[in-house]
Amino acid sequence: MDQKYSFAYLGITVIMALLFMQFIMGMYINLYVSFPPMNSITHMGPHNFPSNYIVVMFHMMLGFLILVVSFIMVLLSLRIRNSKLVISSFLSFFFVIVAGISGFLFLFNEKNLYSLLMAISFIIIVLSEFYYLYVIKVTENKLK
Repeated sequence: MDQKYSFAYLGITVIMALLFMQFIMGMYINLYVSFPPMNSITHMGPHNFPSNYIVVMFHMMLGFLILVVSFIMVLLSLRIRNSKLVISSFLSFFFVIVAGISGFLFLFNEKNLYSLLMAISFIIIVLSEFYYLYVIKVTENKLK
């Protein structure tokens, strides 16, 4: 197996594991964490910071890590020079950005539209990663 493909497998494994954790935390946040309104007094200081917000912060940090890994996958795809891999990895990267922006906007108004956009982005990213894996398998079989 070529080294660049082994890095691609590693990247897919990492991003899928991170996405799984991100999804579980997102469901927890959606079900159990409530955000006070922006004009509420609870936004006035750190002493009113609910303990559940630690999960939100970890969710945000994990999202940033997913963004970094998906960007690395774009660079790796460019190095492999397979147009299908480039499109798939760029699609994943784009929807990671969409999910991140939707999550940021969700913090301010808790509109269900942003939650839906995050969920749809998650599905598109997972499907794109599976397609990426499929293209790698087909390409490797052609090289044998």
